[in-house]
Amino acid sequence: GAGETVTQSDGVLEADYGLTADWEIGFRAPYSWRRRNQADANGLGDVTLDSKYQFWKRDLRAAQYKAAALVKLKLPPLGSGSVDLSAGLVAGYESRRWYWFASGVYRANREGAGSLKRGDRQFLNLVGGVRPVLSGYKEPDTVLMLELNFENAARDDLNGLARANSGGWQLFLSPVVWWTYRQLAVRAGVQLGVARDLNGTQPSSDYRSRIELVYHF
Repeated sequence: GAGETVTQSDGVLEADYGLTADWEIGFRAPYSWRRRNQADANGLGDVTLDSKYQFWKRDLRAAQYKAAALVKLKLPPLGSGSVDLSAGLVAGYESRRWYWFASGVYRANREGAGSLKRGDRQFLNLVGGVRPVLSGYKEPDTVLMLELNFENAARDDLNGLARANSGGWQLFLSPVVWWTYRQLAVRAGVQLGVARDLNGTQPSSDYRSRIELVYHF
């Protein structure tokens, strides 16, 4: 928007721990490198604490349905300076060949630095996946997924006044590859912006790319 270009890269340290077979807790700490119109800035972002509880599961022959509730707490003052709370539901199906998942999350933002309150946000995701080759337990395994990601944001509020150039929705189509070998996993994908309706004049996301390296202890 208005000739502004923003490029951002994030490195994230994330850890999850299963308290029981159904209850998991975790945290994530991001570090960002950001360039806005040739001006560079970097630093540690907001630390997030999260918990997920699987409240329903149905086992089938070589397949499984499951549903879980999740909650996240974003802590200041490392990034936005606000304490934000997210809550949502996720449900899915997993078999030897096919996958599908659906999730909805609502994030309530509070006032942060400079009397700025970011607009509350909603996230909806639909995911379908297939395992093209049915590999053995100790063999490398690949799953191909296609995601539809919807994000909606209310207008930001500054000193009690709504900001005209904020808020709106964006829709992304996201191909993803999930590769695992025993305890090691690599997840890589790209979000491609396919539709948007943003309020006023503001930057929009052309694409986002992400790669995750995971090790299970």
